Amino acid sequence: MIKRTFPRKVLLCFFIVIATTLASARPSVIIIDPGHGGFDRGGIPGLSVAEKDLTLDTAKRLSRILRARGDVKVVMTRQDDTFIPLPVRTSIANQYAGRNAVFVSIHFNAGLREGAFGIETYYYNPRAFPLTVRVHRRVIKAADSIDRGIRRRGYWVLRANRLPAILVECGFMTNRAEKSRIQNVRYRERIARAIAEGLMD
Repeated sequence: MIKRTFPRKVLLCFFIVIATTLASARPSVIIIDPGHGGFDRGGIPGLSVAEKDLTLDTAKRLSRILRARGDVKVVMTRQDDTFIPLPVRTSIANQYAGRNAVFVSIHFNAGLREGAFGIETYYYNPRAFPLTVRVHRRVIKAADSIDRGIRRRGYWVLRANRLPAILVECGFMTNRAEKSRIQNVRYRERIARAIAEGLMD
């Protein structure tokens, strides 16, 4: 058996190239979209807690975590309880097309069956699939919940988006146990950190 050795300079150059490639793959702009807002409460009729408030709180936490890194520009589609039409949300995102930007829309799920619970993540453009996988995996772990799958859907904020765009459903408000966790600020902080880690993986 013949052993082959490489000069240190060659190995150093190799690792520099790999590190540079990985760094350049990280987004330099992240558009955060808190779902719903204003008259659009989100969820389903009869819920005591408005989804729009939970998404905004989680989005603000995510924004703070990302801004603290200092190496990424953060853009919010809304920063208060305002209704933003879907075409406006994607228009905000599409301004950053070609600038190494990604889009993440934050939601909390609701269903007619109270037993439904877990994490779902959606994408439309195949370019967004790797990002979807990374964020989905992180959120499931942080939520200590079940994997309801990654799904391709033509939701407007995904379909009309020229960026790699994902939509994360961070738990069911119609499940008694999961709703209790979602209303806890520490849970939403964990979810925000998990999304941040997935985005920057």
